[in-house]
Amino acid sequence: MAQDTSNTHASGNVTIPVIDFSLFASNPEECARQVGEASQNIGFFYLKNHGLPQDLIDKMFDASESFFQRPIDAKSKHMIGPDNTGYSPMKSETLDPATQTQGDLKEAYNARKWSIDDDVTLYFAQDDKELQARIADFFKGLHELARNVMQCFAIALQVPEAAGGRHYFDRSHQWDANSGTTLRFLHYPQQTGDPNTPLAGSHTDYGSITLLMQKDIAGLEVQASRIHKNVPWVAAPVIPNTILVNIADHLQMWTNGLLKSTKHRVMYNPQQLHHSRYSIACFIHANDTTKLDPIPTPLITQEMRADGVEFEEGRNMTAGEYLDWRLSQTYNYGSIAGGTM
Repeated sequence: MAQDTSNTHASGNVTIPVIDFSLFASNPEECARQVGEASQNIGFFYLKNHGLPQDLIDKMFDASESFFQRPIDAKSKHMIGPDNTGYSPMKSETLDPATQTQGDLKEAYNARKWSIDDDVTLYFAQDDKELQARIADFFKGLHELARNVMQCFAIALQVPEAAGGRHYFDRSHQWDANSGTTLRFLHYPQQTGDPNTPLAGSHTDYGSITLLMQKDIAGLEVQASRIHKNVPWVAAPVIPNTILVNIADHLQMWTNGLLKSTKHRVMYNPQQLHHSRYSIACFIHANDTTKLDPIPTPLITQEMRADGVEFEEGRNMTAGEYLDWRLSQTYNYGSIAGGTM
């Protein structure tokens, strides 16, 4: 592969840390310290001992592979639209529209909290209602894990007890509330094209945090240069039995830039000449009505606001409005519906 490995692995001392999340039960303050440090340093961290059964994760990857290996006409009954559920075909999403000359070389299927019991998710499960129930369990388990991670952020950010303390984020990340929280199954087919063309363009995620599971084939790269100026991109390898977590836009706005919504992309991996790449992402969003104003903490000052200036347009929006705005920039729903992608 003609990839510039000096950029991807430029410095051995810039790595994505692995955090033992069993600390959350035994020593939440230390767990929060590690989460906070990783979030300020690079914006990504792996969790081991995260509590989700590996056999359930494996089952979800099996379901994903089974669905995506079907012919295109057997995958496209529920095409993605403004509600952000259903199937998005190859090149239908452009995550870096400012620089990409074509859409992302991936296909995906999205489920939302309100869609896990309806035909959208049953279709992905290929009419297997038992599998649909397992997908729901998986989604709820990821959401609960995310709420625990968000407790770590509240502890690390020293949110005062009077404002909610470690449970500050719980009220704005409720399972039963309307939000943009999305479970996404991703497939990157075998590739024979230009290895320097991103399979998923450089972008930040639109919510609070993202939980990512990878299998077998790597390709994800993280932009370290916002903090580590001489290290443009760092590889995020596949580490068995871990879940990769990254900071997303809400947290950057809430912290005036103290925590960074880190850009990332997916690049060609030589193994993809003969094998597909699969990943599963759970995008955690605040309740739709939540404002994206700075949160109460002594660590955040008004003077830090400039560090979050790239998301200034989102500050006057709610979480729901912000998601709608970002999605409108990356999808052309009319073209998808018309079958031109």
